[in-house]
Amino acid sequence: MLKIVAASAVAILTASWLLTANAAPAEIYLVRHAEKLKSADQDPPLSPCGLAQAEAMAALLPASLSDIYHTDYQRTRQTAQQVKRTQSAATLRSYNAADLAPLATTILQQDNTVLVVGHSNTTPALIQLLGLSPAPAISEHDYGVLYQLKQSGPGYVLQTYRIKQPGLCAASAQ
Repeated sequence: MLKIVAASAVAILTASWLLTANAAPAEIYLVRHAEKLKSADQDPPLSPCGLAQAEAMAALLPASLSDIYHTDYQRTRQTAQQVKRTQSAATLRSYNAADLAPLATTILQQDNTVLVVGHSNTTPALIQLLGLSPAPAISEHDYGVLYQLKQSGPGYVLQTYRIKQPGLCAASAQ
């Protein structure tokens, strides 16, 4: 546990230094993947509702993403692919969900707007590595929330946007 706390502290200090030393993105967007199929499979795809949620999330994003980061799980990859349909200039990039510090460093060394599609446990952890503490808690049932980190002075401020749930999702919840 001490090792994790120490690593987090180093990452936060690194994030603060990178923000002041280099051009960092003016905006970073993070989202948990859209709704997945209920399955015993460790790597389920998105549900039909999830595909509709991902399309709705894409509509909330600016038209100027340079990169869309996702893990190798189907649900994050499919969410990223749905967003990519509206972001023709963006590049899809995979990252390791078990090692977020290199991703945080990579993002903070860019000066372009990016989106990171993650999970209920990795999205708050990455927000913290990018310099915001405390990070929002995301439950296993939270879908359709977009987190925007907007540069303000030497750090970021967090804004949250929630998509309007597609009608397909309301029908599938019954």
